[in-house]
Amino acid sequence: MTHLSPSIHRKFHLKPSIIKYKPDTVRNILINIWKLTNISIDLAFYAYFSKDNDLALQILNLDKRISEYIGQFIIHNAMAYGRSKEGGYAGLLSFYYGSAIDTISDSVKDIVYTLLVGYTPKISYNQVLTYANGEVVTTLKAPKDLKVIELTDEYPVDVLLVVENNNYKFSPEPSERVKRNSVMYIRGFKEIVLRLLSDYGVEYKLEDVNVPGLDQVLKNLIYIKDCTVLMLDLAHYVLMVFNRELIEEVEDLEIQVDWMHMEIINLLSNIANRVDPSTFIGLITILKELEDIADASNTISHITSLEGEFPEEYKILFSNVFETIDEKVKSITVTKPTDLQTLEHYLRKYGGKVLAVKTRESWVAYPLARELLLNPGDKVIVVYQEEFAEEVEKLISLKT
Repeated sequence: MTHLSPSIHRKFHLKPSIIKYKPDTVRNILINIWKLTNISIDLAFYAYFSKDNDLALQILNLDKRISEYIGQFIIHNAMAYGRSKEGGYAGLLSFYYGSAIDTISDSVKDIVYTLLVGYTPKISYNQVLTYANGEVVTTLKAPKDLKVIELTDEYPVDVLLVVENNNYKFSPEPSERVKRNSVMYIRGFKEIVLRLLSDYGVEYKLEDVNVPGLDQVLKNLIYIKDCTVLMLDLAHYVLMVFNRELIEEVEDLEIQVDWMHMEIINLLSNIANRVDPSTFIGLITILKELEDIADASNTISHITSLEGEFPEEYKILFSNVFETIDEKVKSITVTKPTDLQTLEHYLRKYGGKVLAVKTRESWVAYPLARELLLNPGDKVIVVYQEEFAEEVEKLISLKT
């Protein structure tokens, strides 16, 4: 059953609006685009399977904010370089980045559109929880007035959204106060999220799907979603840390997603006569949108590869248009058996963390959610503060 009134339908087809210049750093603008786009994917995935129509409508407002940041990014670069050949090249870089982010935003909107017109799978988010291995999303009513940081200090989770008196606050600051009974949308490793719910007395139920073969479809779909979020993060590290070696890793992930996409299609074709039409259509739809997000993330990572085609005097534009952040990211090939949790423990001393792991079998988007022993030949991608580069290099050499 459709939930789209004419006024809601118009929100999916907004006319272009004037974006006024706001003084800010390009770095801050890009970080906000990155952060909000990352959040939108996980929230849309949650809304889709939990049938959270109110959240779906608010994701449209989140999309509007992302579009405004893209506009600010383009305006800042246009003002910095003006009407010149240099400005033309800067505009080209802005165009490639902006169009890729716009593709991701359109896919997120298509996910919530499918929800609102009533074509989602007859699969609950409790069933998604059953088969998830990485990060998941849940809601929690604030039991008392508290600051966001009070919750995130106690549990290693992200507060993606706070809803208070029908007011939606995406990505609240750590110091933000949350009033009692406000609803928080929280993301974290499955084990941590379920422990949090238990500690706060929130009942939840893990449910299996009842169609043979559908469980593997759901596992693979969750894997693709996890990979798309990881690809988006790695693509931004390519841009903002200017690490070209990660381009190959993003490309490899995109190939993995393509392969898994076809695997799901084959699995669905084998059980098509055992699932209802809305579930079949709903799964095919979200699969296609996640694939488009992965493709757009791959495009973002390849923007820096244009440097070789730029005239020598304009190559500096890459580090200026995409202002660097004070972090370094590195892909490491393991040379000896390495306990991942131990490596993460040492990295934390230098503000570092493990982003992803590639074993001989496949990529693992949220490796710290599992007990992993890395073997020689496995790859691990780590990120750390630039000021501790020397210490981390020694640590990596010693531990891997």
